[in-house]
Amino acid sequence: MSGVITVGTQDPVIITCALTGGIHGKEANPNLPEQPDEIVTQGIAAWRAGAAVLHVHARNPDGSNTMNPAIYSELHERLCAETDAIIQLTTGGSPVLPVAERLNTVLLAPEMCSLNMGLLNFFIRGEQVFFPNHRDDILHFAQEMRARSVKPAFEVYNSAMLEEVDYLLQQHIFEPPYAINFVLQTPTQGGQRGTPKNLLDMVERLHDLPTSLDTLRVTVSSMGRTQLPITTIGLAMGLNVRVGMEDNVLYRRGELVRENAQLVERAVRLARELGREPATPAQARQSLGLRGRDQGKVP
Repeated sequence: MSGVITVGTQDPVIITCALTGGIHGKEANPNLPEQPDEIVTQGIAAWRAGAAVLHVHARNPDGSNTMNPAIYSELHERLCAETDAIIQLTTGGSPVLPVAERLNTVLLAPEMCSLNMGLLNFFIRGEQVFFPNHRDDILHFAQEMRARSVKPAFEVYNSAMLEEVDYLLQQHIFEPPYAINFVLQTPTQGGQRGTPKNLLDMVERLHDLPTSLDTLRVTVSSMGRTQLPITTIGLAMGLNVRVGMEDNVLYRRGELVRENAQLVERAVRLARELGREPATPAQARQSLGLRGRDQGKVP
């Protein structure tokens, strides 16, 4: 289950659900989960619907972004207690949060964390916000993850960021398999649009990495209106997929998403139409090479 271009594959697909993000809030969709009870409830439902991985951001009581370790610890513990899903905590957090604070989730030693692979300018509510992920930051995060046996998901927003993946792999910090998430159609200067051509280009460039394709576990996610077509193409290509309200608050034009599970259920239907079953968390752990955790407990 490598998740790298096998057209017509019947391999299980690892579905990640990104429950809430660091950009939009309830002004975009009042159903977006922000507080721990909301996030946990929707996380459990997404897991039951077929998501093997839950990608987690947190918010303050006022809905603003946070990297407060107490809030993340609560979310981590509750989701581990109520599901057997892989809990993937963000280190992106939000472009407005300091890099030092974004390390807090790594210190909780979850099974997985996201790791952004380059620099971007986000456009948030009409403002340009620089999102720093300098090479020394990436290396520092990587070393801290390795020290705690946290598997990174390399977040790649454009083809040039694969050069940073190349550099990081050459440092021999991590052991294979390597998880890569293509993140398309972000509201940024520097991110690539969610088009079939861009996805194909990024997949083709995987051949240039200093590792064999069978060591890669590749997921694709795409924002807004591009989520459904790119998810479908990714499934047909043999990739893993990420859906969720971090990336998309509309189910279709003019119809708000009711809850994250609705997007997972659609991904499961699409996968099965293509002859692919959603991977269980146990299958996903084996494929991703995670250290695992005891049932109901944090790692």
